[in-house]
Amino acid sequence: MEKLSFDALEFIAKEKRDRKVLITFHSMGDTDAVSSAVSLLDHFTNARVATPDFITPNATRILKKLGFNPEMITNRFDESAELVIMTDVNNFEDCGPFRYKLEGFGGDILIIDHHMPREIDKNRVFVFNDESYNSACSITYELLGALGIKVSETTSKILLSGIISDSADLKNAGAKTFTQIGELLGIVKMDYPTFLDQMTHVADVQGRAKTLNDIVKAQVDLYGDILVMHGKAHAHANIAADYAIKIGADVGFFYSENEREMSFSGRLRPPLDKKLGVHLGVLMKSIAKRLNGNGGGHPCAAGAYGPLGSANPEDIEEFFISEILKRAKVAASTV
Repeated sequence: MEKLSFDALEFIAKEKRDRKVLITFHSMGDTDAVSSAVSLLDHFTNARVATPDFITPNATRILKKLGFNPEMITNRFDESAELVIMTDVNNFEDCGPFRYKLEGFGGDILIIDHHMPREIDKNRVFVFNDESYNSACSITYELLGALGIKVSETTSKILLSGIISDSADLKNAGAKTFTQIGELLGIVKMDYPTFLDQMTHVADVQGRAKTLNDIVKAQVDLYGDILVMHGKAHAHANIAADYAIKIGADVGFFYSENEREMSFSGRLRPPLDKKLGVHLGVLMKSIAKRLNGNGGGHPCAAGAYGPLGSANPEDIEEFFISEILKRAKVAASTV
């Protein structure tokens, strides 16, 4: 693999503009992954977007709201493409069913990502990986500007959605993040509260009631000065974990089950990831192996899923918490 500067990234994007391009992202494509991929279509003239498996309900909702048909994103890996672009992911393992397709792909692969860098033992892989950006959409917005693309109001809303969704309520935002949000709000002619009101999904009252019930029934433990909230969620483990952090927990961990699979979501209160040296995305990869499934994510927000019955969810819960406590150097006996 070859690491790229931003100028080199811009050069490749210009050179490959009219080539046959496949744009993809990690398994369970979230808002940032999907938004950055779709926004790149503004530059590449012969490109299409494919997901390894599925995109999240929130990403689907945003596409529909902005007039995009989610079915434009296929599940087919086009081996005839000259270039594969991977957004919001910097390794093949997190690409689910596309993993072996990527490993065997004979063309060029361009990675655009903002997570902790990873080494890939493969030629013709070009990587722009910069953790100073809070999201893949932040990189994409800067790249489109450098390429001379005047982003439309629709693309601006897509990019804004990705940048905001990966900002952890702006807790991991830097100066660049706020600058870009301000510029994009200027393009869409909205203030921040108005944009959030228009684009943020408010669950139906029954869904909200279930989430609140999950929080009320959750277990709350204090390990030294680390407050952990964990438990089972009726449907959306990620929402329960988000709420846990918002109401004061340092660590949130929830799981949910359906007739086919089990899903786990973990959250950390920023900047505990830096203070403790914890990267939840890495931890969730470890959990995914126990589940014979997939997992990964960001330093403070990550998830994993696997077939129903592949593990005891309470054992996974205990493992996750114990790994956090090891790094915090707090013994479980101090509960």
